[in-house]
Amino acid sequence: MNDMSEMSGRLRKWRLAPEDLASPQLFRLLLRLGLPAMFGLSINAAHHTINMVFVGMIGEDQIAAIMIVLPILMLVAAFGEGIGVGVATEVGRALGAGDRSRAGTLASVSLAAGIAFGAASAVAIIAFPSFLLFGATAAIEPLAQHYLLIIAVSIPLTMAQIILDFLAIAEGNARFSMWTLVACFALNIILDPIMIFGFGLGLQGVAIATILSQLVALSIYGAYHARRLGTIRLTLGWRFGDVRHLRPVLAVGAPTTLTSLATAGAIAAILSVAGTYHGEDGIAGVGIALRLLGVGALPVIGISLGAQSILSFAWGRGDIDRVLLAARLLCAVTSAVGGVYGLTAILFSEHLASFFTDDASVVSIAGQAIVATHFPFLLFGIRQTVLILFQAQGRPKAAITVGLAQNGYLLFPLLALLPPFFGFSGLLGAMFLASALTGLLSCFCLARSLGALRQSSADRLTSIRPHPSFCP
Repeated sequence: MNDMSEMSGRLRKWRLAPEDLASPQLFRLLLRLGLPAMFGLSINAAHHTINMVFVGMIGEDQIAAIMIVLPILMLVAAFGEGIGVGVATEVGRALGAGDRSRAGTLASVSLAAGIAFGAASAVAIIAFPSFLLFGATAAIEPLAQHYLLIIAVSIPLTMAQIILDFLAIAEGNARFSMWTLVACFALNIILDPIMIFGFGLGLQGVAIATILSQLVALSIYGAYHARRLGTIRLTLGWRFGDVRHLRPVLAVGAPTTLTSLATAGAIAAILSVAGTYHGEDGIAGVGIALRLLGVGALPVIGISLGAQSILSFAWGRGDIDRVLLAARLLCAVTSAVGGVYGLTAILFSEHLASFFTDDASVVSIAGQAIVATHFPFLLFGIRQTVLILFQAQGRPKAAITVGLAQNGYLLFPLLALLPPFFGFSGLLGAMFLASALTGLLSCFCLARSLGALRQSSADRLTSIRPHPSFCP
């Protein structure tokens, strides 16, 4: 009986154990890491989409209120994503170099820093809610403020969950991350209508459902690390001097943080311009298009996150051939996924918009915005491949060059130039051109970087020099 119990325990642990990041079956490994991460983030996208459908049943103003709050939450989450990407990359390199002790210290310090930042952000939001609601109209602001005050409580939980998700993927256990996300978002989807309609809480019910589901996800991660089912060992025994380990984490994660910050600012600016020309209908319509764009982006990002652990591990071992092959495979898979989604969204733009609302004006605006944003999305997979490659190599300047293009130094000048002359069509044109030019820049940088990797492989070098002159 004891033997059977022990065998059952070993079997459960084996099923939850991380993948072998040195496996020679690279494509199979990419699928085993990338598909669970993609599925997990797709569940996230589906959750937010279903969430918007429930909110749309209340009214268009409620959709607009959530979209006004979204940039604030993205602003805070940007730091969590930056820490997550940075610690995942550094942990992957440490594991590749065989230094598990450093990997555990990096993970523990980064998790503590993320939770502390989340708590400080929650306090700031609760103290100054009205100041943060940029672009809210008089009709939307009270709804947005009530929602924001409750959802602020979830911010430390969000930071912890983001970092723990990245750590699970970094050690090669994307499956556990996937099932945890599935449990979290499935519970959230179940609780949404209960809180919104059953208890009559409206938008406040959405926020409460989010908090409850996050607590469940963190409980699952707590059990995972308490039972030592993974490779990384989290500990509370780190010293204050270990905070120095945050420096490389923040340096590698800086491009992701800045990109997310730029995206949050871009969404706020885009919605503000949309509201200038079409009021609440414009905010809701463009908000629907941006939400659908996020639905398509998350699966591509999920595959990339799975590949990031492979690339970081290989780079830590100095295996240039494996880095080159993994980058090619990642580009092919993400481009296929992004291409299929982008074309589907373009062909059925207004049909997709009608799932969120039956208001003809909002559906029409959303349909136009979906087409403008999803044509250049066909190149999004290449952009993600470039970013993941640069992060794995520890090239933050190059990653920033690509990461800040679409929603940063390309978009804002176009927003300043086009809408004053062409109105709402100028807004659509600015979003289209910023995305398309970013895609072309990504193609150029990827071609040059893969060429440099091929040259390095041929010369039996362990680092790429020189870097492409255009990409720092």
